[in-house]
Amino acid sequence: MLGWIVFIGQPTATSAKLRMVFVRLCTPFVRLGDYVPVIRSNRELSKENDRLRAENDRMRQLERALVETAAENQRLQRLLHLGGHTGLRIIGAHVISRDASNWWKTIQLDRGSDDGVRINRPVLNADGLVGKVIAVTHGESRVLLLLDPNCKVSALLQKTREPGVVAGPETAFNREPVCRMTFVDRNAKVTAGQTVITSGLGSVFPRGILIGTVIDSRMNLQTGMYQDVDVKPAVDFKRLEEVAVVLGQE
Repeated sequence: MLGWIVFIGQPTATSAKLRMVFVRLCTPFVRLGDYVPVIRSNRELSKENDRLRAENDRMRQLERALVETAAENQRLQRLLHLGGHTGLRIIGAHVISRDASNWWKTIQLDRGSDDGVRINRPVLNADGLVGKVIAVTHGESRVLLLLDPNCKVSALLQKTREPGVVAGPETAFNREPVCRMTFVDRNAKVTAGQTVITSGLGSVFPRGILIGTVIDSRMNLQTGMYQDVDVKPAVDFKRLEEVAVVLGQE
């Protein structure tokens, strides 16, 4: 071996080529000594992966929360504009529970007498009439929805000014909520698509609040004097989240 090293060290053409081969063969081992990577244990890698997954889940939850907050802000902005548009003094409330039975349609709000809410106060949202308050505690209130037959509202066909009374149907509810406008004169011209609003008669519901639109009409065979009008509510009762309780006129 010593002889080979002495031979390579001689200044000849052959020894020069051998030196180049020797350097090429040895260089990777020299570099390996300079740049040895740090090998991490499987346990450390597993911990790091768990941390990254947890961070990713947290960011996704934050994104969903931001989207939900933005949607809620839009709905609340519509309620704020509602008060100014109608000239009513209102207070916003969140729906915290609901009764989904067939005959008794109610929702529970997170506002009560401490907030100025009283029995028979109208409740609406940016789309139209929701119902009226029927029970109040210090911090909560219960609202009877327009879909219930016991929530009767004096109404008008907006274009023709024909009066009537709107309430939920006496029979079981269909999949698509429909109210019924009764005591409409038999000679009144009623067509699909007509707008129905509150008339302002009585002491509960202010005038001009949107109730819904006409779907169909028929003669009441029991009386022969009035028409029964099917009305599609303007409010989507399945998706109620925020509402406005009317406290009075501005």
